[in-house]
This record gives sequence, C-alpha cells and structure tokens, in this order.
Amino acid sequence: MKTSNKTMTTLLVSLTVSAAAFASDATTSATAGSNSFLRNGTADATASYDGRFGFARTQANSGSVNSARGVAVGVDRDGVSLSVSNAVATRFGPAVATNFNVTIGRDGQVARSGGISVAEGPLRRSATAGGTSGVTAGVPHATATATGDSDRFGRVRANSYAKTTRATPQRIVRHGHTARRVYVRR
Repeated sequence: MKTSNKTMTTLLVSLTVSAAAFASDATTSATAGSNSFLRNGTADATASYDGRFGFARTQANSGSVNSARGVAVGVDRDGVSLSVSNAVATRFGPAVATNFNVTIGRDGQVARSGGISVAEGPLRRSATAGGTSGVTAGVPHATATATGDSDRFGRVRANSYAKTTRATPQRIVRHGHTARRVYVRR
C-alpha cells in the first residue's frame, strides 16, 4: 500500500511540475513618479518569465528623469510570449507608462494586449502599466493594466485593451505537380 501511494504521489508531482514548466507566461510592470517639490522621484520595474527558455530584464533610474523598463521573452513548446513595460516621469511634466504583450501559440493563434496611462498634476504624479501574456492549456491569453495617481488638482487618463485572433485555417490546393496554400475565409 505504501509503495502505491509513493508511486501515485510521484506521478502527480511530475505531472504538476511538467504542466508548470510549459506554462509559457511572461509578465512585466513599470511605474514612475515625480513630485514638483523634490529633486528625485521614483521608478520601479518587474519582469518574470515562467517557461522552458527565455529571459527577463529590468532597469530603473531615478533622478531628474525617472524611468523604468521591464522586458520578458520566452519560447517553449506551446509558443512564444513577449511582455514589455515602460514608464517615465520628469519633475514638472506628466508621468507616462505603457505596456505591450503578445503571445503566438503553436497553432498560429495570437493574443495581444496593451495599455497606456498618463498622469498630470502640478504637485505630484505617477503612472503604472503592466501585463502578462502566455499559453495555458494550449490557449493563448494576454491581459494589461494601466493606472495612475495625481494630486487633487491633476488628472489621470488610462486605457487598456486585449484581443485574441484565431489562427487562419489553410488548405493545400494541388494543380499537377505544384501545390500552394490557400487561406480559407470564415
């Protein structure tokens, strides 16, 4: 009985680990803020990739110009995932943050999303954008967020979108010894 429990536990753990290893998720976020009374502002970025092959990089600088960038890219057997986030804020100008995410599944299905946030204010302002893209159970997905903050005299404008495009089916047409691909309209 104990041997069968160990075997079952080992099987479940290996299935869980293999499913997690092929999750193909790329996630990034970036935020930048400034204050008219302070010389330096804030900047922060995050990036991560969960999959077979890939990389994640961040860069953040604060000073007279506060900027942050996060990039995550990866490839595995389910497809390709990319996520990029940027944010910038100057001492007296607006704070702006953008994000773009795309995943291409192995069947040609594409999911993409993005967002932008612009925060304006005479005293303080900050903008944040982030998102994720990946493939779960063979279906690509992408999400994006965009937020901001300002003093009571300012305003924040933020937009985000997400879209999934199905793969275009193809049919091979043969004429004698030549063959060509024809895209089938739905």
